[in-house]
Amino acid sequence: MGDENRKVLSFGPFELSIDNRRLTNGTQTVALGARAMDILISLVEQPSTVVGKYDLIERVWPNQRADEVSLRVHISALRKALAQGDPSRRYIANVPGRGYSFIVPIATSFVQAREFEPARNAWLPARLERMVGRTETVATIKAKLAEQKFVTIVGPGGIGKTTVAVAVAHEMRSAFDGEVRFVDLGPIDDASLVAPAVASAFGLAIQTTDVLPLLIDRLTGAPKLIVLDSCEHLIDGVSALAEKLFGHVPTLHLLATSREALRVEGENVHELAALACPPDDQTILASDALKYPAVQLLVDRVKVLQRQFDLHDQDAPVAAGICRRLDGIALAIELAAGRVDVYGLDKTASLLDGHLNLSWGGRRTAMPRHQTLNATLEWSYQLLDEEQRHVLNRLSVFSGGFTFEAAIAVVADDAVDEAKVADCLWELRSKSMIAVYGPSARLRLLDTTRAFAAQRLAEGGQPGLFRRRHALYFSDLFRQGASMDASSWPKALGIEVGNLRAAMNWAFSGEGDAKVGVDLAAASASTWMGMALLTECRQWMAKAISCLDAMNSASRQEMIIQSALASSMMFTLGMTEESYAGWTKARLLAEDLGDVEYQLVSLLVLWAHKIRVPRYAEAIDLADRCGKVAEASGDRGAIATASYMRGVTYHHTGRLAQAESMLEASLHHDVEAARQAIIEQFGYDRKTDALAVLANLVWLRGSPDQAQRLGRMSIDEARQFGQAVPLCVALAWTAFTAYLTNPEDGKADALANELVEHAGKHAVDSYYGFGLAMQALGKVRQGAIEAATDLLYSGLEKLAAARYCVFHPILQAEFARCLAVLGHTKQAVAVFERANIDLDDENQLFVPELIRIRGELALRGTEGLDACKGYFLRAIEMSDRRGSLSWTLRRATSLAIAETSDAGREEAKSILRAALAKFRDESDTFDLRLAHRVLDGSYWRDRMEDQNPTS
Repeated sequence: MGDENRKVLSFGPFELSIDNRRLTNGTQTVALGARAMDILISLVEQPSTVVGKYDLIERVWPNQRADEVSLRVHISALRKALAQGDPSRRYIANVPGRGYSFIVPIATSFVQAREFEPARNAWLPARLERMVGRTETVATIKAKLAEQKFVTIVGPGGIGKTTVAVAVAHEMRSAFDGEVRFVDLGPIDDASLVAPAVASAFGLAIQTTDVLPLLIDRLTGAPKLIVLDSCEHLIDGVSALAEKLFGHVPTLHLLATSREALRVEGENVHELAALACPPDDQTILASDALKYPAVQLLVDRVKVLQRQFDLHDQDAPVAAGICRRLDGIALAIELAAGRVDVYGLDKTASLLDGHLNLSWGGRRTAMPRHQTLNATLEWSYQLLDEEQRHVLNRLSVFSGGFTFEAAIAVVADDAVDEAKVADCLWELRSKSMIAVYGPSARLRLLDTTRAFAAQRLAEGGQPGLFRRRHALYFSDLFRQGASMDASSWPKALGIEVGNLRAAMNWAFSGEGDAKVGVDLAAASASTWMGMALLTECRQWMAKAISCLDAMNSASRQEMIIQSALASSMMFTLGMTEESYAGWTKARLLAEDLGDVEYQLVSLLVLWAHKIRVPRYAEAIDLADRCGKVAEASGDRGAIATASYMRGVTYHHTGRLAQAESMLEASLHHDVEAARQAIIEQFGYDRKTDALAVLANLVWLRGSPDQAQRLGRMSIDEARQFGQAVPLCVALAWTAFTAYLTNPEDGKADALANELVEHAGKHAVDSYYGFGLAMQALGKVRQGAIEAATDLLYSGLEKLAAARYCVFHPILQAEFARCLAVLGHTKQAVAVFERANIDLDDENQLFVPELIRIRGELALRGTEGLDACKGYFLRAIEMSDRRGSLSWTLRRATSLAIAETSDAGREEAKSILRAALAKFRDESDTFDLRLAHRVLDGSYWRDRMEDQNPTS
């Protein structure tokens, strides 16, 4: 074997090895960024010559459109590094208008390079018997290689680059008539040995220091494919060789794998994506989860260890969660599969959630750097310079991604300034240590990389410092967001919830700072509410309240936190005494601070408490107070809120004309910006609620078609904001009105099912309970009495726990009526009596219908016609007095059906005709169809046919 001499340049106390890209000062290596090193090499290769600015920019940033500012930043960094030898000495001169020149004398010497150690695996390694999720990728790379000849597979460690490259090589062997060579560069630690390693793979005897001509000669002729595996640690040497071979051998095809691109002429980069994982869906079935390659790989590798293993539906969400937690990284999933064999899926998932274990072992036959996640990451970590390691470690404080600006703000300090951080981010991205995702090119550490870097940060003794800087940065960001326009903040802040969680977890931990946590809670309160993360909001705000001290007690900060806590408690746990006390305190704080906005909101919520119990006199009083505060402020949005409160209260107490006027005034005079601000801050929408209640109101007043339109509008409004509670409100009211309109057409059932799913997903227990009760009405009509009864009382129990009792009477009464229709009169009466409905209390929701249903039960029982008619006539009188045309129609229909004498029936029919004539639109509803059938006699003919069927 021959020896190769390497050139070393000396100037001042420095020595520069261009081949190694290493600058030393005595025995110390001088830390230089990649750009600064490129600039230095460009200048020393042309000493005492002015190198133009644009020539430097093109060499250092080829095809990247860098500007002079970037060049000046890195020239400054280079000068600073060289000044360490002798601060008084100048090495680089600036020639105004032209460029830069290296002005210090340079001496040249030669040192002997290390001898070549032959590469192992000269031929192709065996391919995996079963490769999961990469069929399309292999086909794509094969096509690229055939057409473009030079492809580099780039991706983080463990993602499967070598596996794919080996598969491609095996599938293309016949195309190259067996002239395929696999060169594993992993064991080589000297860039000068790359060319000899390739030559050795082709059986060349190396008897010269310059093997390149011999290699080119050997490769010329028939097409050949060379696979250069694991190039990242020899990136400069591999890049130089690949470019020369590709340029001199037209028939050569090159396939490289690396954690960063080679960045040479002719290269086509294929970024290898992680294996696709299922979305976060706790209801996913095994069959659906197994459509995703990440889950396929997990199951496949577990089956190797447990032949009897099968993925069942109850385990599918857990398996999907493991794959997501491991970012679809093939190696990480394979290593986790080994734990599943020992611990099972659930325990493995909990181990990952508690602490991502990087030391789990894998296949003994794997390369050393692929036997554990830690080894894989350590391999990449050792290829970074000191500054890049510092930056990577510090980036571990971020969770769920970060922006370039956030990284600079949190990571940069005196040791690693902003320019260096910017460079390191670029280099880490190019080395696949940072992922980029989304249309805004957001940055992110994979969870495995983040766990590794966090360990290194902790070992360096600085985790607290950078977690504090991280928490302070996001406290400022969310504080700014809270003052932004409500229509724009979700895009800016919603994506940062992962970082918010990480910051608050640190702040409220034993190593954190509770004061920072309180600041974060106040700054982020509207974000939690606006994103409908209600349970989490309740938990964080409760922690913050427990940490308030004398300094921030009775402050605006406490008012914000107290309001968010009370609001999230109300929406998740219901109108409890605790949430009522919280809102009462928030109101007093708002009054003391003179904050009109929070006064209005607290009055609104306290009013909602009274509506739901219900206590209508107190609700009216609170609505009037809100009206006074709103009118004094002159705020149209506040006035709209007060009108809405009065309108809903009037609707519930049967003052329908006043209610309609107030609700329409609220909708017509509202201010969209004010409405959206309340939505984003408190998760509540008065417009959605007003439309939904108005829909029910116009149904009561005889306009079912308009009611359907308003119901759809309410749901559409709620959907566009993606909020939890407004959609619950819209679905609940619209489902109930749809049931009153046409209980048999399936619309009410569909809306109730959606309500249960949506409310359950967002832990809004009160509306979940209402949804269950609505489902019960659908089931009892189908005859599934036992299942329906269970649903009804489960729903009522949840409503009661949430102190949402206003619907209890009508839900139970309607359920009883359905039972009676099915012929279960005794059970129906028992349900009605269990409801303990006070028919003398006219201040309750839908009381005329409660009285009518009581009359229906009397008719089917033993109380007789007179008792039944008494209930019907009383209900008609009350409905007429309230202007409730739909209730009047029902009472008149029931009375006409109940009457047995011709005279009585005709009198009842005249009442029914008068009611029908008042309907505002021609609608096809259950009640109208029944009324027409009673009037034209078909109701009795159909009834007689049902009682006397003919064969």
